[in-house]
Amino acid sequence: MTQTPAIKPRNAEKTKARILAAAFDLFGEHGYAKTGIRDIATRAEVASSLIARHFGSKANLFEQSLIHGIHTHTLFVDDKPGFGKQMAKMMVSKANPKLTTTIMLAIADPESKAIARKVTREHIMDPLAQWIGPPNAKARAISMLTLMNGFVLQTKYLSGDKAPPAAVEWLAQALQDIVDNR
Repeated sequence: MTQTPAIKPRNAEKTKARILAAAFDLFGEHGYAKTGIRDIATRAEVASSLIARHFGSKANLFEQSLIHGIHTHTLFVDDKPGFGKQMAKMMVSKANPKLTTTIMLAIADPESKAIARKVTREHIMDPLAQWIGPPNAKARAISMLTLMNGFVLQTKYLSGDKAPPAAVEWLAQALQDIVDNR
């Protein structure tokens, strides 16, 4: 008697989540232009046709994977009085540089750059500016993101060492000054 292979139960939400995670990882490793749908399908252990079914185009998959990455990998502290210290501490201990890397690599391609700009504005910049509040909320949000992205880039990729305590203290104070509008 021959046995029929067990059929794996399907779960569309889990499949989409695997595809998004694989896409986010690969876009962060290789950039938009050098990442193919087949590569993503292989990493997610799905057929390429499932990616087309769930996301339509590579551009839409990139957009959705960025949004997924923002919600999965972004650290944030909601406490304004202690924001600087808490955020700096989290960035040193828990920061996942994938989001910063994915956005940086997206700049090299016009299509992914436009998508990254839109997603960053809608899902990071605008909510951050709203949280910061007036005056000059947008300028302060840009300043904050510039500091945080630069710090992650320098400490996680370029320095190769643990961030010196004095640098972490400086970041904490600079972030707090932005929140407090000083």
